[in-house]
Amino acid sequence: MKKFLVISAFLVLMLASSANSQSLTTVSYSMGLATGDLGDYASTFSGRGFTIDYRKMVQPNIGVGFYGGWNVFYDERPFDSYTVDNRTVTGKQYRYVNSAPMMVAADYYLKPGEDFNPYIGLGVGTIYTERATDMGIYRFTQDAWSFAFTPQVGFIYSVNRYAGISVSAKYNMGLAAGDFDTTQSYLSFNIGYVFMGN
Repeated sequence: MKKFLVISAFLVLMLASSANSQSLTTVSYSMGLATGDLGDYASTFSGRGFTIDYRKMVQPNIGVGFYGGWNVFYDERPFDSYTVDNRTVTGKQYRYVNSAPMMVAADYYLKPGEDFNPYIGLGVGTIYTERATDMGIYRFTQDAWSFAFTPQVGFIYSVNRYAGISVSAKYNMGLAAGDFDTTQSYLSFNIGYVFMGN
C-alpha cells in the first residue's frame, strides 16, 4: 500500500507542476453521520469536523490534488453491563471517535467556466480511526490506519473569479485493519469557501 501511495502522490505532483492553470483550495466545515459498524458504535449526528481540499486543474474539467480532514463523533450509552476486550464492565458509557482521512483525489467538473459547476470525484489513501470508550475511571481504546477511498459529489458556486462557495457530500470508507475487523465508514456533509488561484 505504501508503494501505491508514493506513486500516486508522485503522479499528482507531476501533473500539478506541469499544468499552468487554475487551482482550487477549499476549506470546509464538515458534519458527519457514521454508518455501518461505526454507526453502531456512535449513532448520533456530528457537527464537529473540517476538511481541506486542493485541486490543480490539469484540464478545464479535471482537477487532481489531495483531500484531508477530521471528524469527531460522540455518543452516550445508558448505565448497563458492557463487554469490552473480553472484560465485562458495568456503568454509563461515553463513546468518542476521531477520524482523519488523508488522500490523493481527483474531480470531474460538469460545467467548467460557469458560475454553478457540479462535480463528482474520488479520493484514495488512508484514514486514521480511533475509538475511545470511557466508563468511570476506565478508558478502552481501539485504533487503525486503514486503506480507504472516498467518492464524493458536490458543486462550486463562483462568487467572483477569485472565490466561491462549495457544497459537497463525501462517503469515507476505511477498510478493515488494525483493531477493526470491519469497515469504518461515515458520510460527511461539507460547506466551504473556495480560494481560486493560479
